[in-house]
Amino acid sequence: MDRQTLEISYSPKPIQCALSLPTGTKKGKPSKNTAPSPALLFTHGAGGTLSSDAIANFSSGFAAHAPILCFQGNMNLKSRVKMYSAVIEDQSFSTCLGGRSMGARAAVMAATNATERLVLVSYPLHTGKETRDKILLELASSMKVIFVIGSRDSMCDLGQLEDVRGRMKCATWLVVVQEADHGMTVKPKKGAEAVGKMTGEVVARWIDESDEKMTEGRITWDEEEERAQWSGWSAEWKDAAAPPPKKESSCQNSEVAITASQGKGSRRSNSKQSKSTGEDAPAEESVSTRTRKRMKR
Repeated sequence: MDRQTLEISYSPKPIQCALSLPTGTKKGKPSKNTAPSPALLFTHGAGGTLSSDAIANFSSGFAAHAPILCFQGNMNLKSRVKMYSAVIEDQSFSTCLGGRSMGARAAVMAATNATERLVLVSYPLHTGKETRDKILLELASSMKVIFVIGSRDSMCDLGQLEDVRGRMKCATWLVVVQEADHGMTVKPKKGAEAVGKMTGEVVARWIDESDEKMTEGRITWDEEEERAQWSGWSAEWKDAAAPPPKKESSCQNSEVAITASQGKGSRRSNSKQSKSTGEDAPAEESVSTRTRKRMKR
């Protein structure tokens, strides 16, 4: 992976961006008038940065297949949406937008008429006071949305998400990262980097090709083999929070194991709670296994 940095004019100060490219991509000043163009615009959560493990791992995995532009924002949701719009204008690109946690909400709100796909990683569906499903339910039927959620994410219960997906007008896909929390970390820590990179790889491939009949997939950390594994896409599973099916099960896709390169154990970012957005630091509690069968579109 090659990485370039750039600034986008914005008041009161420029927006800091990082463009990650597949290794060997022809380099040049990354602006709207020069190649390469990103395949995805992406932004971090409320307490994150461009160097946060979750962003670094995801963008590294994505960039193995296609360019991704990540930008630095602040902790205010409305301000982040305005910054997102500025990045869209600078890059003349809004076909595929995404983000993690609060950044995922900002991506939905910044979507334009030209936006075709949304990548929502660790979408903070609920807090103790509200369910943040309104903007999802308002999405046009032509949109395609992929959710990447940890099975232990305390801010996105998989049962509640299945209910929301069933009520959304557009086609949706779900990648469950087994045993990952809201910060997309898994135990042991040495698996976090490999799992994080694989989420980026899966999303990049989904952008290239997706089947509306095959909408469920899982990423797991195989401690014995010390690698991240991707189940491949299949039809709906009856229990979104249950362990993934075994290789000999009647999964419609054969299991695909992808080994992500692994460096030293990555450090978990320390993100504080945001008063303006209600975002939390990664939680350790398990999510409910309550699920509802998604409505047929």
